[in-house]
Amino acid sequence: MELNYCRRCGTQLKRTAQDIYACQNGHTIYANAAPASSLWIVNDTNEVLVAIRGREPGLGGFDAPGGFNDGAESFEDAIAREIKEELGLDPDDYTKPLYLLSAIDDYAFAGEEIKVLSPVYWSKLIGNPVITPSDDVAEARFIPISDLNPNDIFFDAPRAGFIALRDSGLYNK
Repeated sequence: MELNYCRRCGTQLKRTAQDIYACQNGHTIYANAAPASSLWIVNDTNEVLVAIRGREPGLGGFDAPGGFNDGAESFEDAIAREIKEELGLDPDDYTKPLYLLSAIDDYAFAGEEIKVLSPVYWSKLIGNPVITPSDDVAEARFIPISDLNPNDIFFDAPRAGFIALRDSGLYNK
């Protein structure tokens, strides 16, 4: 991420370190990664819910449902909101999300690469709620965990999270 002007006073910024900028008025600006949360949902037959991306980056690729955190939103609140927006599911349709891992993803947006801090969670689906793909999810489908090729998952963090989930066997308990 390249920063040019101070968001506090509008003067020109100078890079002082890899992700640190300063202006002539002494303001320090950090180019922090943008937070985005995702959730792998597993049903009672050990199938994982895969979101098919409906827009770039990764149009048509596999992904975990989720997305960018809004404002001062916690990871858990972002998951609940994103799962509602993308799949029409409420938090009582799945168990409390459990943390798997976090990683840094690159997200191409408007001609720039944005660093994204991506915690990945998982949960179990409760019952058989209606799943309605919306927002940037073109399609949602369950795939047996043993059949999902991690290389088909577009982003690095959800891919790593899926591998951690698959290899842990947590979904069988």
